[in-house]
Amino acid sequence: MDLYYIDGSPFARITRVLARELGLPVTEREVLEFPPVPEFFALNPLGQVPVLVEAGKAYFPTRIIIDVLFSKATATAGPLVRAVCRAEHGVEDAQIMAMILAMGDALVAHHYLDWAGVAPVGRNRLGFDPAVRNMLRVSAALDWLEDRMAGDGFQPGLISAQDIALTCFILWAESRGPIEWRGRRRIEAMIARLEQRASFAQTIPQPHALK
Repeated sequence: MDLYYIDGSPFARITRVLARELGLPVTEREVLEFPPVPEFFALNPLGQVPVLVEAGKAYFPTRIIIDVLFSKATATAGPLVRAVCRAEHGVEDAQIMAMILAMGDALVAHHYLDWAGVAPVGRNRLGFDPAVRNMLRVSAALDWLEDRMAGDGFQPGLISAQDIALTCFILWAESRGPIEWRGRRRIEAMIARLEQRASFAQTIPQPHALK
């Protein structure tokens, strides 16, 4: 399996960390151009990473790749879960993962608008600032997620895909432009628990001039 990624992408890091935790033989192929060149649309029509390719078939977006990686795992090392959703908590677990990925979209969109120097060029007919709205969404999502954690993770005593995803987004913000996420004790405990693992240490993004 070939996993295409960009060094700074938190979405790609989620899949890179998960592949390591599952012990899967994945060949990582770094995409150096940002954004990816037009030819990359042949792999993913959204022109985004990550993309997982196996036997000529491309899998995307991130949520799909997560499921594919779990389906390829033959054994789980340590406390890692075996699927995104538990049989007895399927809808709840799926909703939490969907919320984390949507929050990540809002977080990244906020930073991109800032880095691009985007500012109003005419009368604001929406009545609100989309950048401010995105950060309100991120803050509210973090509060919602904090309330649904059990101790220092979303599944007691285990490391879930949800844990990995949220940690990747928080650490991305820390490296690219910090946000106000601290003060949520369960999330803080989860970050402290996961960021020292080899899978995270091996996928730390390089310093970025846009920070």
